[in-house]
Amino acid sequence: MTMITKLRARVSPHAISKVTRIFNGTLDDIFNELFQNARRAGATSITVTAEHMGDACLITVSDDGAGIADPVDLLSLGQSDWSDECRTREDPAGMGFFSLAGLDTVVSSRSADGAFSLAITGDAWTGEADIDVLPFDGPRGTAITFRFDPQPDGKLERCVEAAARFLPIPVSYNGKELARADFLADAHKVIERDGFRIGVFRDRHSPHIATLNFHGVTLKHAFPVVKEVHHTQWSVQVDVIDAPDLVLVLPARKEIYRNAALDRLVALCREAIFSVIREEPFHRLNFENWLEASLYHDDFPQAARQLPLWYPTLARDSYREVPRFADLEPGAAIYDDTDSFDAVTFGRALRRSNGGEMHRLGGPEPRAFYEPITNFIGYPWYDALPAFVRTGERFTFDDGMPTDEEGAVTLRPDAITIELTDQHDRRLDLETDFAILEDADTWGDPDCARIALTRTTALGPDDLTDLIIDAVFSPSDDSDADSYDTQQTRFRHDAAVRALAILEGEDAAILAGIRMAFADRVAWRIPHGRTLRLSWSSAASDLTLDPAQEGPAQ
Repeated sequence: MTMITKLRARVSPHAISKVTRIFNGTLDDIFNELFQNARRAGATSITVTAEHMGDACLITVSDDGAGIADPVDLLSLGQSDWSDECRTREDPAGMGFFSLAGLDTVVSSRSADGAFSLAITGDAWTGEADIDVLPFDGPRGTAITFRFDPQPDGKLERCVEAAARFLPIPVSYNGKELARADFLADAHKVIERDGFRIGVFRDRHSPHIATLNFHGVTLKHAFPVVKEVHHTQWSVQVDVIDAPDLVLVLPARKEIYRNAALDRLVALCREAIFSVIREEPFHRLNFENWLEASLYHDDFPQAARQLPLWYPTLARDSYREVPRFADLEPGAAIYDDTDSFDAVTFGRALRRSNGGEMHRLGGPEPRAFYEPITNFIGYPWYDALPAFVRTGERFTFDDGMPTDEEGAVTLRPDAITIELTDQHDRRLDLETDFAILEDADTWGDPDCARIALTRTTALGPDDLTDLIIDAVFSPSDDSDADSYDTQQTRFRHDAAVRALAILEGEDAAILAGIRMAFADRVAWRIPHGRTLRLSWSSAASDLTLDPAQEGPAQ
């Protein structure tokens, strides 16, 4: 076998038989391609007419452009007679006319070099039949008529409107001028650079929105999106003015070809976004984005000295809104709670120190606590903030810790101190009257929660019940579980019994449990106006239902 040492690329003649599958054959493709050809030909207007017949729709697209010089070029796949200037600026592929492949089509055109008319039947597109070229005595420009399947009411007009909407030349449909729009009409700001109009949009990004307008052909491309931390999201759309190096993937032109021009456009988009953010009163870029923005602008300001105010994470929270951001106060600090036990304990200590405010520490050295935002790590102002975590707790018993409280689920010390430590090992001690302690058995069961409560606490049963619920109640979302409301009601009963047992003793807790169970399950059975008298013990029981009293209803 002889070794081949040289090759030359060629196109198989069989490829011509597949021209009817180059495009999808949709009206969207057809109008886009015909409109683009008219625009490249210098047309100042395009006219579309449609005649609806019983078994077909006859559609004509006419323009007043330069016309087609040579009919051979029209039906030569990949060949065209566009001017050198057009070839340089847009890289036309010579394939757009083949969006009509397979359809019965009549073309009439007059150019500076002559005029012709020809009819192409369905099988003539693949070279299986001759096409007669006839004289044409009509105006300058091109008219293309093709036969298409019948269309539902309004669909044809909607297709024409969509193709004409962002085209730089006017289009009429059956005598009606179609509306045109600026592709960047709703932009927060439009920046012109290197042959592009770049529109920067605030909180507009969607994967379903076209992001590039290529002289009227719109497509979706994932251009840069910059999301500020819990703030504005910035995105871009691009309107092509004169960018010869930016080309589309052939033949359908539904995506941008990846080359240096596209990489440059992406960089321009990011620069445009950062230039708009720079003009805003403040921003919340993460540190990494801020470093990138600083490459474009040496004086790009740092993110605003704002953080969300600290609020406790509750056990029942599967999701919670980020608290509102606020300017940092003198003495600002970060508190990074590890779980709901930690958060509820810390929140109680803060409220006790200042009379009820959630995020502020009162006393001789007041502080305001804020949520951590890890995306801000790196900013000098953020790194300088003390970031505290709970590292332990101390219990003081005036008469020494009783031996029976070592592993007890309830501790009643005389004083409780919460120990906090920041990233520089600096300590902060908070005096409080309540703490709930980390324990593997605590989750979901108020009876197992390890609770420390000072002997002199001002907390009442209802307040303590709420603290237990906030720290421990985590509803199950299992398909076999009761509803959220049922789980919450049951847990609140158990938490209230536990709170009463701690504060008022076991008898009060037992009576409260019976009272709540009675109210939920029995009380509704007692007829209106009647009185149930109940005496119950392990030895005997007695129930009587007294009759309604005579006289006015009470």
